[in-house]
Amino acid sequence: MSCFICDKHLGTSNQPPGGYFYEDEHWKVCHFPVDQSCVGRIVLESKRHFLDFSEMTEEETISYGVALKQLYLALKQVTGAERVYSLLTIDGVPHFHAHLVPRGYDSMSRGIEYLRQESSCTEKEALQVVHKLNAILNSR
Repeated sequence: MSCFICDKHLGTSNQPPGGYFYEDEHWKVCHFPVDQSCVGRIVLESKRHFLDFSEMTEEETISYGVALKQLYLALKQVTGAERVYSLLTIDGVPHFHAHLVPRGYDSMSRGIEYLRQESSCTEKEALQVVHKLNAILNSR
């Protein structure tokens, strides 16, 4: 069975802008593709191939919460976001992954309306965020 995320982890499919900037025993984190993303939209991907929370090990469940807290703090610091939205659908790619989407104070839309809007950023913007997140998350 071929899995886009498993292939990304192996380096055999399209790599995210700036590569993976954070990794621990259970998770890898990268910026979402720039042509489909606001600046700072990141994806937390499970290293092990599984679908959803019902298939997580106890260790993965615990580390998920710890990783989310660290990512929220770093993402708010780097982007100046008022809110960070967390989105899990796992419909497009059947491999556990969570999108973290920062929303600034100046955004006119909120919630689902914000997530639904089409957005993009530049490679340069994504790389700047990735570099800053890397520095924060890997200095702890």
